Amino acid sequence: MRARPRARLRALLCAAALALAPVAFAAPAQADANAFSYQSWDSRFELSRGADGRADLAVTETLVADFPDFDQNHGIIRGLPTYYDGAPLQLHLVSITDGSGKALPYDDGTTEDGVRQIKIGDEDVFQHGPTTYVIRYTMRDVVHRPVDQAIDEWYWNLLPLDSSQFIQHFRAEIAFAPDVRAAMTGAHACYTGEVGATTRCDLTGGPDRFSVAQENVVPGTGVTVAFAMKKGTFAPAPARVPEPLTDTVPYPVAGGGAALALFGTIFGVAAMRGRARRRGRGIVVAQYDVPTSLPPLLAAVIEGRKAVSTSAEIVHLAVRKAIRIEEGTIKPVLHLQDATAVPDPLDAQTLSALFPSAAIGSSRDLSSPDDALVKKLRALPGTAAIAAVQRGLLTRRRSLAAVVAGALGLALGLAGIVLAVPGMAVGRPAAIAAFVLAIVFTVIAVVAFIAALIPYAVLTPAGAEAREYLLGVKEYIRLAEADRIRMLQSYTGAERRRDGTVDVIVLYERLLPYAMLFGMEREWGDVLTVHYQEAGTGPDWYTGFAAGNLSSSLSGVGSSLTGTSTPSSSSSGSSFSGSSGGGFSGGGGGGGSSGGW
Repeated sequence: MRARPRARLRALLCAAALALAPVAFAAPAQADANAFSYQSWDSRFELSRGADGRADLAVTETLVADFPDFDQNHGIIRGLPTYYDGAPLQLHLVSITDGSGKALPYDDGTTEDGVRQIKIGDEDVFQHGPTTYVIRYTMRDVVHRPVDQAIDEWYWNLLPLDSSQFIQHFRAEIAFAPDVRAAMTGAHACYTGEVGATTRCDLTGGPDRFSVAQENVVPGTGVTVAFAMKKGTFAPAPARVPEPLTDTVPYPVAGGGAALALFGTIFGVAAMRGRARRRGRGIVVAQYDVPTSLPPLLAAVIEGRKAVSTSAEIVHLAVRKAIRIEEGTIKPVLHLQDATAVPDPLDAQTLSALFPSAAIGSSRDLSSPDDALVKKLRALPGTAAIAAVQRGLLTRRRSLAAVVAGALGLALGLAGIVLAVPGMAVGRPAAIAAFVLAIVFTVIAVVAFIAALIPYAVLTPAGAEAREYLLGVKEYIRLAEADRIRMLQSYTGAERRRDGTVDVIVLYERLLPYAMLFGMEREWGDVLTVHYQEAGTGPDWYTGFAAGNLSSSLSGVGSSLTGTSTPSSSSSGSSFSGSSGGGFSGGGGGGGSSGGW
């Protein structure tokens, strides 16, 4: 009896051990790839002057990495800067070998924050113990000119400040070509410590060869040197020589082009449409009814808010007694009453979209999701626009002024890009910024030009007269009640409509959809509410209506239709001198980063 609990315990412990074994064995392999050190870091820097007078730097780094005995590292990642003091360094990798001179595989395809990440090693092979890497590379334009000082200066970080590795022995040798040595002023300095540290270190040797050594360099500690030469010793990098034609002029040229294309298109199209609107009689007379040939869908294309045209059309069908609206729990419910009570083909298409079966008494609950219905109703404004063209109310034209402005703006944008190209080719930051912004401006000009090429709907003379008629309807809705009644009692009004409470209500109901198009549904709804109360009745086309909520209920009919990265200090330049003794560790170019993988 006692053996069973012990057996169960042993089984449980064995199972736990088996479960934890993969984690235990995998732990070393999953350790931080940066967790290694360097036995030694030896560098040689050779500064010379090229045939064009610019500063050339040849570097050889011999690194002995000390990797752990377990499978953690395939190799190292050496980050080298690609920019200094606003100019590209034209970094060129000469070779990467091991201690015996054998070429090593590497990948230098990624650049982050101005530092090219060189990944050295074979992903199929793990490295253990001391491993030697010899990296040879060249750079250009490594010398800068401090502000307000008549010198050229090589101010350089000899070690990567962005590193997690301890370095047991560091040594650097610095050599100057004879013509550079002849131009040196004798002022030089060495700094060590974290970024910003002003602790001095010793430079030995001279006058054309110097060396510096440090023991037990902790991660994040740099060694920076600065040497002064006579001003003009080196030709400045083209990227550091300002050129207004490539750095500044592209801004107003391309920007002006974008503005010309954009505003030229906007105002050109607006002017074309404005001229079309003035093709009517030029007189707006208050009108108290709307012809059946101008249903709300079509009226919205000519004058009115297109966004509410479908809602207004549904109300239009209701006041014409084709459908009945019933106040629902969430959204209104529509009921088909008379499929023949539609005077216009656009009315018939709306009714067909709402009630495909055309069965009298069928209903449509707008609170129930129906993608097919929504798709049909959203297509109605487009159908109305086509009908407006077919009926001779609209035509499509391009604005010649907009096209010309767009073409000129595009040409100016392209000119801005072309102007910035020479400066961008030499890597001048100001020209690169101008080039990028010129492209942005040109894209704006292209979009505006394409918009100018689109034929826009404009009113024909018949369309302009129809618009004036609708403006007359809007004016009638805006009139005071006494003025509206007086107009109905006029000779022409009496001829077309008897003066009676019921007749006035019918008239006002039929204008309600158009009040919605003009954004006046609340005011017109209040007018109708007063007349309903005086007549002791309510809208028979809207069941469930309660006094005071007509305008808000109508608005519900249409609603249902619808980590910060921080650049390496080595990638930027210093605007002041370090050789005079006012510098600090990490204040120069070079450096980069170091890590493992």
